[in-house]
Amino acid sequence: MSAARGFRVCVTLGVLAIVLGPATSTQAAAHCTPVTGSYVERPVTGPSCPSPVGLCIQATYRGGVSGTLVGRATSIVPTADTPTTTVQLFTSDSTLTGRVGGRTGTLIIKNAGAFTSGGDGSIVDLQTITGGTGYLAGATGALRAQGTFTFPDGGRSRYTGKVCFH
Repeated sequence: MSAARGFRVCVTLGVLAIVLGPATSTQAAAHCTPVTGSYVERPVTGPSCPSPVGLCIQATYRGGVSGTLVGRATSIVPTADTPTTTVQLFTSDSTLTGRVGGRTGTLIIKNAGAFTSGGDGSIVDLQTITGGTGYLAGATGALRAQGTFTFPDGGRSRYTGKVCFH
């Protein structure tokens, strides 16, 4: 191998190490914490609610994730089966200010789920963590929740999932 070609190979490998090294280190540094717990939520409506569908939520979380959540529904969508099942789909944006393990800050959450407007008010909710602030900055993960929610009374749910830090 010529000296010039050897030099190019070394430079190429060096550049790859710089470009790929941080991604691998970041992935290896991720630490996920399993969490379980419960929350109580209540609906908020009126002029203080910036939801395009007129429904906001306040909740108190206890357990592996603890703190206060505020959220605003971004959609409530009936399905072709809603007349029979009373089940509708929803999405929302939420922030939870509190604690995960020894870390404090705010989690940024995108919610998607389904609820029944009849019967006991059953609800399921996938809460995808898309970021955070403070000592929760860069958090990812998801919580899966199930429970009940009725309007105007609110509801209770249990959650399980994981919160990851990078």
